[in-house]
Amino acid sequence: MKKWLMTCLLAILLTTVGAQEKEYLYEIGGGLGASWGYGDVNASKAVYSPSLSYSLIYRYNLNLRWALAAEIQSSGLKGDTRDFDAAFPGGDYEFSRRYWQLQLRPEVHFWNYGLGSDYREKKRYTPFLTAGLSAGLVNGGDDGSSFALGIPFGAGYKFKMAKRWNSQVTLLFTKTFSDKLDGRVDPEGIATSSLIDNDWMASIQLSVTFDFKERCIECHNQKNQMRK
Repeated sequence: MKKWLMTCLLAILLTTVGAQEKEYLYEIGGGLGASWGYGDVNASKAVYSPSLSYSLIYRYNLNLRWALAAEIQSSGLKGDTRDFDAAFPGGDYEFSRRYWQLQLRPEVHFWNYGLGSDYREKKRYTPFLTAGLSAGLVNGGDDGSSFALGIPFGAGYKFKMAKRWNSQVTLLFTKTFSDKLDGRVDPEGIATSSLIDNDWMASIQLSVTFDFKERCIECHNQKNQMRK
C-alpha cells in the first residue's frame, strides 16, 4: 500500500513539474497608437489633435514583478493656434513635427505576470506603472532639428495572449527639457522657470511582443542552493 501511494505521489509530482509553463527572459515587438503635445500652442486641452505614434520595443524580464523596457518611439505632434480663443503673439501659427525618442523604463507589475499555476500565483494579466529617462530628436520645423532629453512616465495593462505572445496598452507622458517641440520658444517673452516653459508630449499605444530566450529556472535554483 505504501509503495503504491509513493508511486502515485511521485507520478503526480513529475506531471506537475513537466506541466510548468516555460518562462522567457526577453520580449521584442512593436506598438501603434496616437500622440499629442502640450506647450505654447496647446496649454489647456487634455487630448489635442492626436497624430500617429509607433514604436519598437525590447524588454528584459528580470522576474515576474519587474521588467526593463527599451523603446524607440516616433510620435507625431501638430497644432494650430486658430483652434484656441486666446491671441497668439506674432500672429497665427501652425506646426506639424515628429518627435523621436529612445526610452529606458523600468516597469513594475501589480501582480506576478505569467502563465502556469504554482506557488507564485501567476496571472496572465496585470496593471503596471513605469517611469524612466529618454533622449530624443524633434524635426519637421523651419528651425530644423533639436535635441530633447525627457522623463517618460505612465501606466498600462498587460495581457498574455498565448504562451509566447503578449499584448499591452500603455499611456505615457513625457516631460521634456526643451521648449522646441512645437517650434516656438517662449513666444510671450516671459522667460519663467524652465519647468513651466518646457514642452510635454503624451501617447497611448497598443503593442504586441514575442517572448524568446527561455529562462533556466532549474539552473537558477541550483545556483541559489550553492550560495546557501
